Amino acid sequence: MSIKQQDFSEYLRTAKTPLSAKGTEKIYHRLLRANLQELLANIYPRLIKHLGEEKWQFLLDQFLCIHKANTPYFYQVPDEFLSFLWHNKALYGQWPWLWALAHFEWMELVATVADESLPEPDSPGMHCSPLAYYCQYEYAVYPLDKEYAPLALRTQPWQGIVYRNRAQEVQWFALDAWSALLFTIIQQQKNNVDDIVDCLQKQVSGYAHDAIRQSVIAWCDEWQRLEILI
Repeated sequence: MSIKQQDFSEYLRTAKTPLSAKGTEKIYHRLLRANLQELLANIYPRLIKHLGEEKWQFLLDQFLCIHKANTPYFYQVPDEFLSFLWHNKALYGQWPWLWALAHFEWMELVATVADESLPEPDSPGMHCSPLAYYCQYEYAVYPLDKEYAPLALRTQPWQGIVYRNRAQEVQWFALDAWSALLFTIIQQQKNNVDDIVDCLQKQVSGYAHDAIRQSVIAWCDEWQRLEILI
């Protein structure tokens, strides 16, 4: 990269450089920043709302200035922004919930753009949908959380599943401790009721075999209806 190219790259990132900052340079900088603003605003609307415009503009400037992207593709900028937040937490220590909220919104994007499709339910047993993703957050980022106080630190992490169904709808499903354990067991390739019940009995105590079996069947029926299981 030539010195002129390095200067121009610096200007695009900071708009502060010894360059003469001719009209073309200013236009490129405005376009780059506007494109980033538009793309990220579509992916992280809750984050921007909770930060407020001034704090959001500060974060956007920091992202543009210091982040070294690992991809040349513009459509992967939301992934890069999440990586920027993860590796630069010192920039926003006064907003400790920020990464959790950003990840929550990013997971909706992951479920939306995933290339996988749901196979027809023609195989024996139960299997997790390839479009169902388990998530856990220490801050209240899910608006329908029973303990929800916006962005507050929870006493226990919130657990849930983001998934896409055959109608191409992205949905969230909140989990309690029992259903979260059940879902993780099914993710471990336990795909029939007897195996699931046996695994649960080894991990919990105080529950009768029949009660566990009935609970497993009820949860799995609900998840199959929602196409979290297939």
